[in-house]
Parts: sequence; structure tokens; C-alpha cells
Amino acid sequence: MRYDLPLLPATFLMREKRFSVLARLSDSSGISPEVWCHCPNPGRLTSCLDRPGIPLFLSPVSPNPKNPGGFLFRTEQSEPLPGIRVGINPNRANALALPALLDPEKGLCPKWRHESSEVALGERSRIDHLFSDEQGSRWFVEVKSVTYREGEAALFPDAVSERAVRHLEELSRQVGRGDRALLLFVVGRGDCRVVAPADRVHPAYREALVRARAAGVDVRGVAFVPDDVGFTLVGELPVVF
Repeated sequence: MRYDLPLLPATFLMREKRFSVLARLSDSSGISPEVWCHCPNPGRLTSCLDRPGIPLFLSPVSPNPKNPGGFLFRTEQSEPLPGIRVGINPNRANALALPALLDPEKGLCPKWRHESSEVALGERSRIDHLFSDEQGSRWFVEVKSVTYREGEAALFPDAVSERAVRHLEELSRQVGRGDRALLLFVVGRGDCRVVAPADRVHPAYREALVRARAAGVDVRGVAFVPDDVGFTLVGELPVVF
């Protein structure tokens, strides 16, 4: 996946509530050097944007009636450790799921066919993607963006998420109806070797994950490395729980 425009370097100053970040632009280009940016990630951003001074990389935001905050920029990446970039915009994960699954060399399921996105499932949810395989089975795929790291493990979630638990329950029910289901963890950083549930953050999520796998939901992880122009697919990461 490639960005439409080059990212702009900045420095993280503070976060207000969940969706606003104050940053200092490296090159203000005639505008105020300190700007409020839209942060599309509602999580805690532990281990990737949790202290002032962290390098931050922004994308410009086009004028849009759906941009009520009037933000000029959006947070895309951080660099919490020297040389380690982290993709912190979770909305990118859905696009990254397509090459992660379908890439003919590194993809997990290169013979699948993508049918549609944002598929209604259950009474209150939409699942990210619907695929079909070479046997004609339907695969409902839910994508989770992973940014939180401890040691060599990428952990999900970084905040309590009842919505994530509900998605697992709905995937399990879909398997019970005769379809197939996959939970795909997309890790947007290159310094992790495994993916695991964040037990200390949300113990109930591990329990839901165990139940979902027992019900037949496939659980897999894949890693991407972000840089100035986009993301490079590294390959599969084992999921341990």
C-alpha cells in the first residue's frame, strides 16, 4: 500500500481525549508550527505514542464536510524507537489485508477471491471483508490493526474493546451456519515476532479468542513495515494464546 502524498515529519507534543493530537511540524511552510491533528486510533497507543517528543508522521487532510474538526493533518506513523516506524492509523489495516491475503508470493491465501468489503453481520456489526476460496466457501474476514508491543510480542487490544469481543462471537456464529471465518491481525511494525492477546489489558478478549478458535474461526497474523511512502509486506507472524 502506498500513500497518495508524502508524509510530513513532526514531533508529538500531547494528545487531547482520543481523537486529537498536538504536533510540532518539522517544516511549517508558512503555517503555525504547532497544529492539532486528527488521530483516527481510539486506543491508548501504548508503546508507540505515549510520551512527548516521539517523531510523528502526518498525512494532509483534504477539506471535507465530514471533517468537522477542521484538521489539516492526520496521524499516520510514529517512531517510538530509533529506526522503528509504527503505522498508527487503524483505517489502513483493511487495505493492507488484501495484499496480506492475496499476494502471489507472500500472501496467506493467494487463490482466494475478494468479493466485497464492509459486510453486514449480525444485528449490529459489519465485518471487514468477504472472500471466496477455490472450493466455493465464503470466508468472513475481520481485520484488527495491532500497534502495541511488549518484548517481541505484538499485543491486541491496547484498550478494553467489547466491540472486538462481539466480532469474535459473530464470526463464531457464522461458522456455525456453514461459512468460514478468519480473524486477521495486521501488525504495522517490524520489531515483533509473534502476536498475542493483551491479557493484562482485556482478559476477556483472550477468553473470547479461545472460544472462537474452538468454534472453528481461523486466527492468523501478518506483519508490515511502514516507511515514508507506504507499507511493505513482511509475511506471516504466529499467533500464540
